[in-house]
Amino acid sequence: MPKDSRPGPSLWATVLADLRARLAAGEFTDRFPGDRELMEHYGVSRHTVREAVRHLEGIERRPRVGGRVTAPPTVLRRLLDTLAALGVRTAVDTPTTSEHHSPEIAGRLDHDPHTLLTVHTGVLRADGAPLICLQIFSDVTDSVPAEFAGLLLDTSARQSGQLTVAGQTTVPTAPEPTVCEVLGIPAGSATFCIEARLETGDGAAMWQRAFIRPDRYPCILQFTPT
Repeated sequence: MPKDSRPGPSLWATVLADLRARLAAGEFTDRFPGDRELMEHYGVSRHTVREAVRHLEGIERRPRVGGRVTAPPTVLRRLLDTLAALGVRTAVDTPTTSEHHSPEIAGRLDHDPHTLLTVHTGVLRADGAPLICLQIFSDVTDSVPAEFAGLLLDTSARQSGQLTVAGQTTVPTAPEPTVCEVLGIPAGSATFCIEARLETGDGAAMWQRAFIRPDRYPCILQFTPT
């Protein structure tokens, strides 16, 4: 790649695309290179390197010593960040607790299908109106994660090793009437559901379901075949 004199969007975007591909391939697990190393590797200016890295998620930069790869923001975290950027006020209601039999979720948590699960349910409100119904399933009655209100998953909790997120999926669905009631929409209405397995530092696992009203804010979702 020739060295640039004036960085343009196409040049830093090319560097960005290559860095994302290298991250996806498992590079930089021990250390993310500094500006000078990236400049030499790509043959570009410091400005171009910094512009590319600025758009790269999950990188914590440290001057003169490189950086490290951190956990990328979850889908919910990105949504909250977008709402904050738009000036939307958000708050999470105190979660309620109930018990639930779900062979499907029990299996995803590596439990016996007949395991009675505890379900913690909370509501995220945006400008005072319900937007997200969040459910966390576990086999421990007192396992409401301290990160529940931040979740909508708090980046600091994940980076500190307290919580990791695995296997996120987003699907359109018509939730149970109780979820529709919580969200203030008619029974049978369509929502988006974000599901993920949450794992704590001590090896415990929980299952997350977040039902999002699609009618309050415009959004674009990209689906890929599996």
